Formats: sequence, C-alpha cells, structure tokens
Amino acid sequence: MKLFTFKRCGWMALSAVVVLAAANSASAAVITGLFNTGVDNTTTTLVPHGAPDPHYTITVPAGFPTVTVDDTVFPFPPWVANNYGLGGSRWIGPDRTSQGPAGPYTYLTTFTLPSNAILSTAMITGLWGTDDLSNDIWLNGVPQGQVSAGFTSLVPFMVSSGFQAGLNVLEFRLNNAGGPTGLRVDKIAGKYQVPEPASVAILLTAAVGCLYATRRNRSGGQP
Repeated sequence: MKLFTFKRCGWMALSAVVVLAAANSASAAVITGLFNTGVDNTTTTLVPHGAPDPHYTITVPAGFPTVTVDDTVFPFPPWVANNYGLGGSRWIGPDRTSQGPAGPYTYLTTFTLPSNAILSTAMITGLWGTDDLSNDIWLNGVPQGQVSAGFTSLVPFMVSSGFQAGLNVLEFRLNNAGGPTGLRVDKIAGKYQVPEPASVAILLTAAVGCLYATRRNRSGGQP
C-alpha cells in the first residue's frame, strides 16, 4: 500500500512538472531603481551644471562628489553631447569642470530584486561612455566583460550575471589618465522573471495531494 501511495505522489509531482513545462510558467517584470546618469527621480535630466547626482556615487577615489558636468565649455566637444529632458542623460564627474586626479574611478549605483525573482533570467542593458578608458562593469563583485568606446560615442553594454535577491551593487569602473574625467549612462533598463501564480498553485496542489495520500496510508485508509 505504501508503495502505491508513493508512486501516486510521484505521478502527481510528475504531472505538475509536465503542466509547468507545457505552459508559460514565468512572467516578466521590470527592475526598478535603475537611472541614467544626471537625472532626478522622475528620470528628467538635472538642469544646473554641478548638480549632485542622486543615484550615482564616486567611491574611488574617495572624498569626491558626483555632479553634472558643465557642457557649455571644454570638454564639450569632444565629449558626446548630453541628451536633455525626460528619459535623457548627462555626463557626471568629480567636478562640474570635469577635472579630476589621474587614476581609477568607480561610480556606484544600487537597485533591489524581490525574493521571488528568477535570478538566471535577470538582465540589464544600456549605453555608456567614459573618460578615459573603461575598466569594465561589475555587479556584486562579478565582472561583466564590458568595454566602452571612450567619450566620443555611447556604446551598448549588458549585465547578465551576479544578480542576487535584495540589494544589488552595480559599479561602472574607468581610468583617468589626467585632466577631464566622467561617466555617461543612457537608456539603462533591466528585466527579470517571476513564477506565475498559477504555476505555484499547481505545485502546491501536488504537494498537498501527496501529503493527504501519505497520511491516509499511515492511518490505514485507502489512497
């Protein structure tokens, strides 16, 4: 009788897996809390030159603010022009003049993922430019193998590994040979998937059915 009960539970679980595989078991969701550089909380570009960026922080070198760069003077051009307005982006740096010491720079921003996010499906894309050369993009300490084209154009990037539930730390790293330095992130967007409520219900039904059948068997009832 026990063998029959456990076989029955096995078939119930297998049926649930088959149903889930045949149906779309996950739905898409948008990663919130991602912002272009040089924008406010409404994703509108900050107008004042030298305005603090509320979403990015320069952590290396320490002690510098993160502000919008004045685009009415050098290095504009050769820096690619800002894109003003809703959904736009601006260059940011350690000073409104873009001047900063030589060496490595890290620009840090954060976002969160819910506990039910399917981490293997998460992805972030966008465009970026740096002055000077980029030293990759890192997510939670995991390098992504991304390279910018410098400061005369914005090129695509993709973050596809290193995601975790809860707080995530995204770092844009670059190097300054001296003089002007800055970062531009544009069109940043992220997505991930979560289990469909119907899929969860199917799994729960199978689990409850197995538990009920097992208890009946232990009490001498028929499965």
